Amino acid sequence: LVANQAIKSQARYFSPSLNKVILMGNVGQDPKIIQFENGKKLATFSLATSRRYKDGEGNLVEQTEWHKVRFNNEKAELVERLIKKGALVTIDGSIRYDSFNKDGVEIHTTNILATNFEIKAFPKRVNPEEQAEGQSGEDA
Repeated sequence: LVANQAIKSQARYFSPSLNKVILMGNVGQDPKIIQFENGKKLATFSLATSRRYKDGEGNLVEQTEWHKVRFNNEKAELVERLIKKGALVTIDGSIRYDSFNKDGVEIHTTNILATNFEIKAFPKRVNPEEQAEGQSGEDA
């Protein structure tokens, strides 16, 4: 009986929670790197995730969500070297809600503070000659 009361008492003060995000999608642009005066780095990029479904009329619809992803310090250095626009990556981390004041207006942002990533597929490299041909407007 005493042990049960102690557990119930602790439960009021300790509530387990979890803020964990796992996303897989395509990188929207090359990462933006910021280096601070103390030498630490921040890497940010957008990540597109999509889902497909049929609407009420049976039409296939694709909905894309864009996520702002951030990596700090050593992981930011890896991101800078390895991740490029178009790469298919899996990231895990947590959701962060931030706000700041800009010109007297409070701006709210939602970011993914990522801790790990795995590159699933590298972007297709385009040969400069192929790119020039593709932009000429001529049919093959």
